[in-house]
Amino acid sequence: MIKTGEINSNTLSPILNLDEAQQQAMIEQLALAPDTIAYDILFFLMNTMGPTHPLRPRLYQLTLDRAHINFKFSLILINHTNPERPGPIIHLIKHILSKETDTDLLKEIFRAAGRLGMEFFVDDLAEFVFYNDLELRKEAVTAMERIGTNKAVQRLEQIAKTDKCDLDVLDALAFLKGKRKAISIHPSRKSPKPSRSGPSQPITPKPVPIESAPPHPTTSHPATSHQDPYKNNVRLLASPHIEDRFNAFDYFSDKRTEVAEALHDNLNTQTPDLLENLLILIGRTIPRESLGDLLTLTEKKDLKNSIRFSLYTALSHYPGLESTAPIVKAVTDPAVFVSMAAIRALDTHCSDYVVAEIRKKIESGTTAGETLTTTILDTCASRLIDALMASDTFSYISSNYLESSAPLRAIDTWISILENRKQTATAKKLARIRESRSRADQPVVVVIHQSAPYTDVVSKLIHGCGFCARTFSAPQEAFEFIVSEKPAGIITDFFVRQMRITDLAVEIRELYPAEEVPLMISSLQQHLDKSHLALMLKTYGINGFWEFPPKPGRLKALTG
Repeated sequence: MIKTGEINSNTLSPILNLDEAQQQAMIEQLALAPDTIAYDILFFLMNTMGPTHPLRPRLYQLTLDRAHINFKFSLILINHTNPERPGPIIHLIKHILSKETDTDLLKEIFRAAGRLGMEFFVDDLAEFVFYNDLELRKEAVTAMERIGTNKAVQRLEQIAKTDKCDLDVLDALAFLKGKRKAISIHPSRKSPKPSRSGPSQPITPKPVPIESAPPHPTTSHPATSHQDPYKNNVRLLASPHIEDRFNAFDYFSDKRTEVAEALHDNLNTQTPDLLENLLILIGRTIPRESLGDLLTLTEKKDLKNSIRFSLYTALSHYPGLESTAPIVKAVTDPAVFVSMAAIRALDTHCSDYVVAEIRKKIESGTTAGETLTTTILDTCASRLIDALMASDTFSYISSNYLESSAPLRAIDTWISILENRKQTATAKKLARIRESRSRADQPVVVVIHQSAPYTDVVSKLIHGCGFCARTFSAPQEAFEFIVSEKPAGIITDFFVRQMRITDLAVEIRELYPAEEVPLMISSLQQHLDKSHLALMLKTYGINGFWEFPPKPGRLKALTG
């Protein structure tokens, strides 16, 4: 069907009689089908495979992935979404409403929102009333009328006080108020149950330019006494003094909502340090309401590589991603540290679409495909590796790399996957290769960071310099290893979980002097006061500061 384009009831119906393995194979092919064909097949399958069908989640996810590239696919999702538990579709539709210019598609979305009583889109619908497109204004008012909740009435009342008030707005208000009056006279007639807000975390609506509208939740603060500390600490995130940044990180460490608010307020900041540090805080606090803003950032064309690395690193901490298309494009980025962060983010969201797109790049027969394969192995992206093993090209390139020059952590990841698959013979062969390499007398360099993309990048560079990397996500685990085995050097960032580098340095220097075990900071933090930083390094026995990612030449000199 994909090849011929013959999509009709006769060709589609046999799909339902396939066994589960055949249907899974079909979904893999469908992930790469042209939009026109994929839309018709997905529309049919979503309508015929019930909500309890074992493949239903994969079909829904594939449709969601396609919808982030072609907004038309969102219409399939809307009709198969429970309005009381809308889940990831909220961010997608809000994104579409802010970007789409196709009037017909927007009207379809408005009608679906009204028909299903999707109250969480009231703010977005209200904004369209202020547009010059008369058709969209009328459809938006009609949708708000059909939603009919207190919030919808409130927004219509606010619109009625502006110069955008017309007969459609007044008629909608008259109908809703008359309906409520009838219910108050006849209390036995219950009003329809209003839609719930959906996710447990608050959703950030677009601001509605209406006189006397309530403050936007992402730009107001609960009390005046709270306002100054918030603003001051946002400013301190870009201070030239590292101690100020330490204090700002401490302030925001347990304030998820304020971190989301700060990112939303500073999406267009011209201060790179501020945006990078907000993204680091997003990765630590993981506010669900920030996914829309992260999605917005992935589409910006002019971001520095350091900010893009921080963005994909933040996304790698989310258990599920709603938009993967911009991230898939980054897996072959010329900046390897950016591509590794993107691969980590996709590894948390290993959907059929993601696997199909990456497999297509690998099987293209280009040098980029071979580089992508080895980068995936260096990143230890176990879910992607497991899914891509079905590709002969991926397996062939991987086998050569593992047997020749792959780092030990990549071999460990592959062995673990083989053991889970019960492929013990191949696992034993790789175990022998690992054992022979681990006997080599290589200096051990400890890398400490809470984010896997950071340790992935530094480990790859360390391996390229002929050293062995031992990575730890928590300072305490690293310290236990350092006590038992003296490393050739230690590399970390200014902030590791809740511990500052100064506190970690004090503990390490109680064990080893600076001349025996160099402690280096490699960080994206920039524009710091050099004299102030030099004094801190000297005071705490820290050997030096490197930019991130560190240059191989500096790494080679670490044990010299």
